[in-house]
Amino acid sequence: MRNAAEHERRERERRRRTLSVGGREFDVQSGDFTELTVELQRALDNDAVPGLSSGRAIFTRLQPMKPASRTPETDRRRGRRYGGAPDAGLSPAQREALGYMGEWYAYHWLRGRYSVGMDETSWVSSNRRKAFPGPSGDDGLGFDFKVGSGKRPMMFEVKATRGDGGQIELGESEVRAAQQHAGNERWRLLVVTSVLDPERVDIHMLPNPFGKQGRGRYREEGGALRFSYRL
Repeated sequence: MRNAAEHERRERERRRRTLSVGGREFDVQSGDFTELTVELQRALDNDAVPGLSSGRAIFTRLQPMKPASRTPETDRRRGRRYGGAPDAGLSPAQREALGYMGEWYAYHWLRGRYSVGMDETSWVSSNRRKAFPGPSGDDGLGFDFKVGSGKRPMMFEVKATRGDGGQIELGESEVRAAQQHAGNERWRLLVVTSVLDPERVDIHMLPNPFGKQGRGRYREEGGALRFSYRL
């Protein structure tokens, strides 16, 4: 009994510190993603990530969404449905790795679509340091990539998920940036889906929820920081 309980405990710990990417397991607890990055690059070099090579830099069409009915009971049901956050149940280390992978894929997607004004310095979040030397990045900007120089750059906030998407959460700095640029559509979302399976990875560019193109395409779910959408 004691050995079985110890085995189960170790197995739970293993599941919370590892991620399976393309059928290979990686320990992400330490925050060192060197081996993970090598695997992502290997898949890219072998043309095993078709989602990065297909499509143009245009907004993915979203279906109209009716506003949510707001009563205490519907808010409680909505909270139970979504478990409080997308990809609920992940450990902090797994969330960090998932976010990094999403930004890594987004970096290469953006490089393939913006030949001018897009290089490694465009990656402005702290995840950049996991792939490139140099400045540590700033997670308080409200976006992960800044593409183009001059007074009117485009800003991209990346959201990664293990599944097919359908819900996003915005942090306070992201909401501020999105609201600040609601009138010019220069703040955009890149949703990276199926991030753990290189062959199924896809990237959707979505409009600002607070902007004209996003109006009526998102539904607030339990507060202004959480939105649902339908591709």
